[in-house]
Amino acid sequence: MKELSGKSTLAALGDSITYGYPFTPKESWVEYVCQRSQEEIINAGIPGDTFYDMLKRVEEDVLVFKPSYVIVTAGTNDVMQGFSQPQIQQNFLQLLGKIRQTRSEIIIGTPLPVVDSREGALHLWRQFLEEYCKNHNITRIDFYKGFITDAGTIKENLLLDGCHPTKKGYEVMGEIALQGLAGVSAFSTEK
Repeated sequence: MKELSGKSTLAALGDSITYGYPFTPKESWVEYVCQRSQEEIINAGIPGDTFYDMLKRVEEDVLVFKPSYVIVTAGTNDVMQGFSQPQIQQNFLQLLGKIRQTRSEIIIGTPLPVVDSREGALHLWRQFLEEYCKNHNITRIDFYKGFITDAGTIKENLLLDGCHPTKKGYEVMGEIALQGLAGVSAFSTEK
C-alpha cells in the first residue's frame, strides 16, 4: 500500500481487482486513474478479501488517512465463498456504516462479470447495489457494463482467467472510473 503524508482525496477499498491482480498495483485501475488525475489515491485492495475482511481492516488501511471519498468495489469473493445475499448485504452495510462515521463520502463500484456458474448470484448482488445507490443517492461506477457487449456477452481480451482483468481490462476499468468520477466535485483530471 502507498505510504501517504497528509490527507488523500480518494481511497479505493476492495479485493484483488482493486489491487491489480495478477499483476501489481502499478497496473491496477486505481493507478490508471491516479496517473491521469491530480489526485493521490490509496489502493487498499487485498486479493481474496470479502466485505467481512474489509470491515476488519478499513480503519487501519483507509480511514486513518481521512479520505474525502472511499470507492468500495467488492462482492465477487463473497459470492465465490458461498455467502448468502443477506450475509453479503449485512457485511456491506456494516462497512458503509463505519465509513460514514468518518464523514467520508462513499462511491460504489460494481463487480465485473465472471465466467462461472455463480455469475447469477453476482448478478443479484449488482442489482442490489444499483438499487441501493439509487435509493441513497450514492455515486456508482459501473465497471460491469464496460465489460459486456450489447448482446450480453463478456467482451474479448478483457478477462485473463474468467474473473481478473487483463492489462487492457484494467485500462478499461480506469477509463470507466474516470468517467464515473467526473461528477465528483473534489476530483480533478487536469494535470
